[in-house]
Amino acid sequence: MNQKNRTITLLVLFAFFSNTIEAQLLDKLVKKAEKAAERTVERKVEQKAEKTTEEAVDKVLNNKTTENSGPKNSKSTKKNKSIQSAKDFVAGTKIIATEDFSQDAVGDFPVNWSTNSSGEVVSFSDSDAKWLQLSDNGNFMPNHITRLPDNFTFEFDLYSTVGFSFYSTPLRIGFIESKKKTDYLKWSEFKNGSEGVIVGLHPQVAGNQSRGYSFFKVMSDGGELMKNDAEISNYNNNQNTAKVQFWRQNGRLRMYVNGEKIWDLPNAFQDATYNNIVFFIQGYHEKKDKYYISNLRLAEAGKDTRHKLIETGSFTTNEILFDVNKSTIKSSSATVLAELGTVLKENPKVKVTIIGHTDSDGKEMDNQKLSEQRAESVKTYLNKNFGIELARMTTQGKGESEPLSTTNSEEAKKQNRRVEFKIIQ
Repeated sequence: MNQKNRTITLLVLFAFFSNTIEAQLLDKLVKKAEKAAERTVERKVEQKAEKTTEEAVDKVLNNKTTENSGPKNSKSTKKNKSIQSAKDFVAGTKIIATEDFSQDAVGDFPVNWSTNSSGEVVSFSDSDAKWLQLSDNGNFMPNHITRLPDNFTFEFDLYSTVGFSFYSTPLRIGFIESKKKTDYLKWSEFKNGSEGVIVGLHPQVAGNQSRGYSFFKVMSDGGELMKNDAEISNYNNNQNTAKVQFWRQNGRLRMYVNGEKIWDLPNAFQDATYNNIVFFIQGYHEKKDKYYISNLRLAEAGKDTRHKLIETGSFTTNEILFDVNKSTIKSSSATVLAELGTVLKENPKVKVTIIGHTDSDGKEMDNQKLSEQRAESVKTYLNKNFGIELARMTTQGKGESEPLSTTNSEEAKKQNRRVEFKIIQ
């Protein structure tokens, strides 16, 4: 083959192989592009799937959050019902006994108290107030409290040392019946007297939480009638000072700690003569642990106006007094009228009918008119002094037509001269 033909042959072969290689390269590029496109589609599908999954997860989480958080969640359309609760502690005004240890020397056990242990009056550097430090394993009783009326309030300040151990025992407060001077010693963590209502307080629940706890038990005829316990939030190792308040209304006992009602027991007090108050402790686990009490105040309370009016729908009193044969309210009626005014102010949706009653002295027609005028006077008084809207109060007069007693004694007449309040349904 001559040179010319060889050259032509080479050119043809080059062209052939070039086209083949180009085709192969092009085919590879096409396949790569197809795969790239497939991956792009896959990524988009994945992204869409992820977005859908995220939306589904968000929806589930939002539903869970809505269930857990209730009306606070902005996505929730449901709301909790509004709650109205009266601030119902009313301290008694007729003081029976007080104790701030001002008459006692620091370092001494108070002269007006009894104990089977020890204790001392102390003061703290940031205040001139005096406190009774309650020692280990003992009972402590104020000797100047010798009677507990059917209606009373009892208050005291409580302080417990910082970091109070869960293993130290609670402070117990007992309203007890004592027939002998030493009966207050019958009470401890492991033994009980015959008749008593016992309430306990401790600043630390198990688990080192920032919560305390309270409990109660009712003893009658030496047997336990009922008991219960509850955690509390406003007396604990972070808030270790408390105002403790009790309110007895016949059988009922309410207990408050720093203004929060902890117990409301309709049948705590039994048919017994409760006449003493005793504080007692079984033992401190840590030497640093101590309870301190001060500013005790026992007072006779008035009738449970709020309970009788709001919860039973009616309230009758002969403590609203008027001048003879007149509708002028006497100043001595201020206490019961204040209780009624406060109740109506705290319950703005309540409407009442005020009904006047008289005794049977004098003419029946005059008594009828007088009872109507006296009911109007009470209505005017509540409006003027407590801002109770006139539209919330209607009045009636029953004169002498509905006596509580038909005898002609002065006591019977006093019962019949009364003012009645009834809630309008």
